[in-house]
Amino acid sequence: MTSRWQRWTLAIVVGFVIAGIAVVGRESSLARRSADFTISYAAALLIREGRPEAVYQRDQLGPLMLRLSDNAIDPRLPFDAPLAIALPIVPLTFLPLELAFRVWQLLTLLLLGLSVILLGRWLPLGRRAPPIAALVLLGCPATWALLSEGQSTALLLLGAVLLARAWSSGSWRLACVGGVLLALKPQYLPAYLILLGARRQWPALGAALVGAVAVGLSPMLAGGPQGLLAMVWSALDAGQGVVRYNESLIATFAPLLAGPLPTIVGFAMWGVALAILSPVAVRHPSSVAVAALATAVAIGFSPHALPYDTVLLAVPAWFGYVLYRSGAIPTPAPAYLAFALALVVDLGRPLVSIAPVVLLVALAWYGRVVWLRRQRPPRVERAA
Repeated sequence: MTSRWQRWTLAIVVGFVIAGIAVVGRESSLARRSADFTISYAAALLIREGRPEAVYQRDQLGPLMLRLSDNAIDPRLPFDAPLAIALPIVPLTFLPLELAFRVWQLLTLLLLGLSVILLGRWLPLGRRAPPIAALVLLGCPATWALLSEGQSTALLLLGAVLLARAWSSGSWRLACVGGVLLALKPQYLPAYLILLGARRQWPALGAALVGAVAVGLSPMLAGGPQGLLAMVWSALDAGQGVVRYNESLIATFAPLLAGPLPTIVGFAMWGVALAILSPVAVRHPSSVAVAALATAVAIGFSPHALPYDTVLLAVPAWFGYVLYRSGAIPTPAPAYLAFALALVVDLGRPLVSIAPVVLLVALAWYGRVVWLRRQRPPRVERAA
């Protein structure tokens, strides 16, 4: 039965990979020119030209995006991230937009592969685990969206992997680099900082905070405090506009809320989730189960988590298989397949996002399994 289940699972994963290749490979020139990558490319070009202050000014960024994309993109779309997120794209601005997009897709695949290799080295699950995990990640609908939009979430995943290693090893160097990378979208960082603090990895926690603050203050290069404020307002405005298309729990409730309430409720849910997570992490500072929970909560309760950002679930997925190998939980494969199928539905823009509900149900079910197994009395060996 187990062998048959594994064959069916592998067949489904291969099907997802083929579907992803078809989706990304058949993407039209118009779709590439109107993707999020064009926004980052335009911002990076302004930085290269010595005009970083124009990055957060729509009256300057918008016309440039129109010219670069040949009128394919909406010029009202803002650049709403820390300025540092555009820095890796600056060298690509010497290439034409679409060629730069293809190069960035290749770099994204390399970063995803590096993240899997590092997980396999630092949390070994056997020789077959990294190639299987790479195949699963390649077939994940989140990766389809990531490659289609040219977003920077592969850098975030590498940062999350480095922070996960810093949590287990205490390395402040890995924590600093991880903090820099994950702070490119800072809403995912607090859960990892909670894990470091709960385990009293103070040098690692301090290094991660220093790296994160450096990234957070990078908009000041675009006009000092005014640049920082411009980024904050752009992020809040953009988040309000697409909150119902998120893959965090707030997207499930967004259609029921009017005006700015989705954003307010989203931040409130995020704060409550982190507040509950903190004492749990302090009570079980070395628990892999708590690490899996925290890194999944970072996505599930985030105030802003679009489909491509869910590639960050690769970290709790790996933790889940560590728990499975230790006998703490059944195989996590059904939960991940259910989430992938739900994400496919969500990419079709339904009224309500269902993937975050699937994630929450899976966390609750596996959490109950862990709790019940810990309540069992230890086995008493019979005397010979």
